[in-house]
Amino acid sequence: MNWVKEVLRRYNLAEEFERQRVIALWPAVVGTQIARLTEAVEFRSGRLTVKVSSPSVAQELALLRGNYIARLNERCGEQLVEEIKFVPGRFSAPREIPPVKLPPQARDEARDLFKAISDRKLRRSFERLYLTLRRREESLLAAGGKRCSRCGAVFLGEGDLCPGCRFDPVAGDDRAG
Repeated sequence: MNWVKEVLRRYNLAEEFERQRVIALWPAVVGTQIARLTEAVEFRSGRLTVKVSSPSVAQELALLRGNYIARLNERCGEQLVEEIKFVPGRFSAPREIPPVKLPPQARDEARDLFKAISDRKLRRSFERLYLTLRRREESLLAAGGKRCSRCGAVFLGEGDLCPGCRFDPVAGDDRAG
């Protein structure tokens, strides 16, 4: 597994991989009932930001914060999560996201991006991952999503900033953009 981390680091994908892994694990760690009341929106510098349905849910979950941190780190196999911030927010109704077919040049882009990886199987895995992310972005844009004006991530929601940037402590402003 160390060689995978090295490849991710070499292609500047390690941080994004960690972010997505922690966010993806959230529902499994907290269970179905809690997952319906929450949404992990950002993981950066050891801090997981979780949008919750109400201030009272935020208070309840704050009491279990240590347990969630331990369970996330256990599932990750390393100490990635240091803090969880629960932020009350609104949840939009789930939208139907249409599948989108990528233009033929997307495959060429993927091949060009990862041509330096000599291991054929690993290179193909990265190409598939890239194409999956591109399809997701294009599908979200087709469903009315937009690019964050700060980080460029595609998201569904209000404002010009994605949920992660809206709650970014570096920005110094926890209000919606």
